[in-house]
Amino acid sequence: MKKFVQVINSISEFSGQVVKFLLMALIIVLCYEVISRYVFHNPTIWALETSKMLMGTFGAVGWAYTYLHDGHVRVDVFYSRFSRKVKAWINVILSIIFLFPICAILISSGIKWLAFSLRLGEKMVESSWLPPAAPFRAVLVAGFSLFALQGISQFIQELYFIIRKRELL
Repeated sequence: MKKFVQVINSISEFSGQVVKFLLMALIIVLCYEVISRYVFHNPTIWALETSKMLMGTFGAVGWAYTYLHDGHVRVDVFYSRFSRKVKAWINVILSIIFLFPICAILISSGIKWLAFSLRLGEKMVESSWLPPAAPFRAVLVAGFSLFALQGISQFIQELYFIIRKRELL
């Protein structure tokens, strides 16, 4: 079980390290668009949708990395005052009630949209560039799946703490 959790955590860490380099790509795209638009009066047809796809990739793929490093927002008014055991119970219960159902909905909806995009050759239509939507939809499904895997890893670690009264890693 420890090895399984370590593999998932390393995948989440790797995905976070990879996706951070897309930030530089986003900066380059936006700077290019600003210079092209305001200096040369020649806006691009591709920068808006490219930047949206990059931002969506940050969000979807970055969820697992953020969850690994306990960076998601939570209401800490009460939670921070609880013992480690109470926190573990809260995390387990809320994972069952909220996290896993939300992940299941996101993954299943994402797969349906991806299949739709592939079947119909869907294009993104916010500009005249019209890039195919399927690659971006596939990235979203991959990101949601990574988040679900990291949720499983965290769930296992919390259960282990509840049962064994010590940390798994």
